[in-house]
Amino acid sequence: MHVIYLHSLAGNPGLSPALEQLTASGIEVVAPTLPGFDGTSGWEPPHDHLTWLTRVWDVLDSTGALPCPVIGASIGGMFAAELAIFRPESVTALSLLAPLGIWAGESPAADPYALPGAQRLPLLFASEVPQAFEDQYAAFGEGGDVARYLAQVAGASLVWPIPDRDLDTRIHRIRQRNRILWGGRDRIAPVEVAMRWSSVSEPTIIESAGHLLEWDEPDAVGGALLEFLDEERQRPAV
Repeated sequence: MHVIYLHSLAGNPGLSPALEQLTASGIEVVAPTLPGFDGTSGWEPPHDHLTWLTRVWDVLDSTGALPCPVIGASIGGMFAAELAIFRPESVTALSLLAPLGIWAGESPAADPYALPGAQRLPLLFASEVPQAFEDQYAAFGEGGDVARYLAQVAGASLVWPIPDRDLDTRIHRIRQRNRILWGGRDRIAPVEVAMRWSSVSEPTIIESAGHLLEWDEPDAVGGALLEFLDEERQRPAV
């Protein structure tokens, strides 16, 4: 069995400890880097959401992994939900980890792009920033800071000034079996936002986790994903 994983606002530093639990159980995790987040120069963010979707879907199609279960975190959750809505034949099951794309105006959310670059990463976690994120662009050497900045530009083009892409007007079209997980200490998309997804399925709140809950609480998140995917593995082939 294989799954596609779509990474978060912070980019793709490698598989989280939660996802490593999946690979240890024999599930192959295909984790492409979304456009703009590899830190290379010469890339400009699309001007509209439809062009963003097209570019992300081009990446997913190039993996040859679809159709399959899809896991998406943060902005990856937004793209995973859009894929399930507009290309339902591509997604056999859907798991979302604090997906963006819906907003609750009353929520006391933090704006990472109102802070200097060095202060943005800590907003995403309830605990210390994992070393994988500190080292993410180390291969660029002296250009690492520029690579990180370019990836942050890609993220900002998706969620600034607010991470709202009107997903609440179309999530009723998500028909796949699904599971939504959320961090109780999420400062980017607080729990008030999670409740906006309850028409899809009731979110499971992991109280001690922040926005990137798979890194803050890998055992809880990995266990929930394994349970969800084990049920998928036991479903008879159609």
